[in-house]
Amino acid sequence: MPPKTKSKARAFKTTSSTPKSSILTSAEPPTPFKRAPTTLEPFLFKLDTSHIYITHIDTKPKDFKQKIFLVPVLMNVVIIGFILWRIKIIAPFYMKICFSLMGNPNETTVDTTSMSFNDAFLVILKRAMIFVGDLLIYVFIWPWPRDFFAGRTIGNPIAWRFAVGFRPQEVIVRRSRKWDRTIGDVLEQGSGQDELFDIVRRAVDPIWMAEKTGYLMLNKHWDLDWRSIIIATKMVDKQTLSIQDFKTTILLHNKDFGWMVIETAAAGGSAAEEEGRRKIVAFKDELTALGKENLFFRWIELVQYESSRPGGFSHERQLETMAKAKDMFESQGVDFDKFWAKVGGMEGMPGMDQM
Repeated sequence: MPPKTKSKARAFKTTSSTPKSSILTSAEPPTPFKRAPTTLEPFLFKLDTSHIYITHIDTKPKDFKQKIFLVPVLMNVVIIGFILWRIKIIAPFYMKICFSLMGNPNETTVDTTSMSFNDAFLVILKRAMIFVGDLLIYVFIWPWPRDFFAGRTIGNPIAWRFAVGFRPQEVIVRRSRKWDRTIGDVLEQGSGQDELFDIVRRAVDPIWMAEKTGYLMLNKHWDLDWRSIIIATKMVDKQTLSIQDFKTTILLHNKDFGWMVIETAAAGGSAAEEEGRRKIVAFKDELTALGKENLFFRWIELVQYESSRPGGFSHERQLETMAKAKDMFESQGVDFDKFWAKVGGMEGMPGMDQM
């Protein structure tokens, strides 16, 4: 009997340990997802696992970033000035209404028993419009300067600039908005995964990114995570991480695999896409050095226009686009062929690598 008991115990132990072992040695995420680089772990530990993130390095000139940032600063200062003016004008009116409600009659007190229906209606309508107007200011306008100067959920732009300043190379971290709650399990092929890839692909499109500094990438799909930007920058300053660790990367979390990255052209996370971004930066830097940065933006507009026309960006249309670009460059004294040879040719340039 004792040997049998021991045998049964051993069999039971073997049966239970097999799934446990398989769980501990779980497979890699399905293609095109990969586990995030271990070098990013100090940064990933600070992120919210319920959101999707995109990191990249903003290489726009410092003075350009300063000019771009000055616009929302002035706009929000004007809004605050308007709100303070409105408070100064309307506060005495509200105070008198409060005193009237507490039994202290004043010029805002209305005796409806001695008024006609039309007169009473006009008084009520006028005050209702004042209340609604001020409520709209509080609900829709006040949050702009509040979040700009004192936002706490993901930090705020002012805290970012005070902590980081303006640099030639800046880490930018974008965080997904509420759409990330509706796409479901992104590891499963289907509409949710397709929506993810589509949104992310547009967010990391090399030509689109080349046009914008980091601050201008706020839109209906992405917030800028100011707090994470500050954390990432401090890690770079302390040499905990290299700034190149924050090159364009798509980060998302899964309960089974932890933090993952996407590596696929469909979502803009492939090596080819990264090479395209590098080539565009080199392209722009070379034109800037020649004092012809305006040509870069004109070239961007030309390629976007031609590639969005009906029929697609075929090989023939690429040839036509290059002919137009050559005329455009040479009209400003830039040798088109020599310029492309200097930046390494068109290979890897988004939309033009079939030339």
